Amino acid sequence: MSYRELRNFCEQMRALGYHRIISMENFRRPNFELVADILFWLAQKYDPNSDISDNIDEERHRVEFIKQITTLFVSKARLKINPKRLYMADVYAVQEILKISTFLYKAQVSPPADEEEIHDFSLPSKLSNIKSHKLLAQEITDLATRLYDQLGKEDEVKIARDKALQFLSNVSRSGNSQSEQSYIQKCIQTILKQQEQNIQEMSKYVGNLEREQKQLEEKIKRKTKELEQAEKRLKGMTSVKPAYQEEYDRQEYELEKLYQIYVEKFRNLVYLEHVLDLQNKQAEIEQKKQNQNQKKVEGAIKDAEMIELRGDDDGNDDQLDQLGGDSRLQSSNKEKRNNDFMRNQQGGFNRQQMDDDVEEGDDIDEGVDEDEDEEEEEEDDGIENLDDDNEADF
Repeated sequence: MSYRELRNFCEQMRALGYHRIISMENFRRPNFELVADILFWLAQKYDPNSDISDNIDEERHRVEFIKQITTLFVSKARLKINPKRLYMADVYAVQEILKISTFLYKAQVSPPADEEEIHDFSLPSKLSNIKSHKLLAQEITDLATRLYDQLGKEDEVKIARDKALQFLSNVSRSGNSQSEQSYIQKCIQTILKQQEQNIQEMSKYVGNLEREQKQLEEKIKRKTKELEQAEKRLKGMTSVKPAYQEEYDRQEYELEKLYQIYVEKFRNLVYLEHVLDLQNKQAEIEQKKQNQNQKKVEGAIKDAEMIELRGDDDGNDDQLDQLGGDSRLQSSNKEKRNNDFMRNQQGGFNRQQMDDDVEEGDDIDEGVDEDEDEEEEEEDDGIENLDDDNEADF
């Protein structure tokens, strides 16, 4: 320890308010009582609530005192203190005490921080270093996982470590003993054998790789030759015109023509089918119209018959009995005419036939009207004859 460090220690203890005067000559020889008093006073000044006994009468008490002092400052102040040097209580102990005194002296000399400065503390924003922070965090997690794995193997490693330490301690104690030397020679021989085996395996692996490399080179050469031959054959086939090429071209040209003809016919067929569908729809519509006209004609005939029947009911019953046979004949004639009219209506779907049937229907209607007029004239004649007979009877 230098003279300057001793001087600084004495001045710091005087500034801290130590009650005794310390000179540089007090530590030329071991003085455990003075060292213990200084350490106890510093511990009380740092932590008044610390429970440290100042009993240093026996050796075990002194050892316990040094342990308590070191644990206090190591755990709370984070100071690295060597307890062996403190126990020596000489000049080297002053170096360890100087760490404690400088720590307390700096705390006493430094001015107190303002409350505003304490509250305004903020970490600097380093958004530009986000990638580096991410990489650092990833490295930390990787190291943590490795450390966890290694700690999991601590039980197995501890046994081997204890054996190694025991072996080293035995070697250091016994010196050059034959048993330990023989053990070392055996270990070296086993390691050499393992290395020889590894060398042989690696040589075999290298030989296999060389053989595989040669085989691959031969395959590459063979494939390159085959490729060259195939390229030559391809060039020869492209230069020579194959047989039946002209006939093939002619057949292909004829096939294109036939395909065009087929497409035209198919289009015509589709168009004709479409026209046929339209004509069938038109015929159906006309047939519906004819049926409606027929129903109207039948309804008119029925209305006329009903009117005739109502007119006959107002007349004389005897005249109706006499004219009953004639009316039946007339009704049967009407039914025949109607049946003929229906047959003519259902004759065909040709438009010309339809027009002809309509003309025939008109002729039939005219004939029916003429027959009705004749029947009315006959009925009037019959009624006049009856009137004449009745007058003759009277």
